[in-house]
Amino acid sequence: MKTALLFLACISVAAAQFWHPLAPCETDQQCPPTGYCCHYSTVLLFKLCELKPNQGWPCDPTVVSSCECNDGLLCQPDGTTGQYTCQPEVE
Repeated sequence: MKTALLFLACISVAAAQFWHPLAPCETDQQCPPTGYCCHYSTVLLFKLCELKPNQGWPCDPTVVSSCECNDGLLCQPDGTTGQYTCQPEVE
C-alpha cells in the first residue's frame, strides 16, 4: 500500500512539471516557443496556447478561428477541395 501511494505521488509530481496545452496566455511569448501561438478561443472565451497548423492541416486565412500556419507555410485554398490548408510557400 505504501509503495502504491509513493508511486502515485511520484506520478503527480512528474505530471505537474510539464506545460499544460490549454494554458491561458496574453502573448505568444507565454506559450512554448516551437509551434504554438496565443489565440482567442471562441469556445472557452479566453486566450490560450494553441498548436500552429502544420502542412496539410486546415487553416483560416483571416486568422480568426486558428493560428497562422507554421513557419514556411501559407494558408491557401486546396486545388481539389477548395478548403484552406497550410501549404509550402512557393517562390
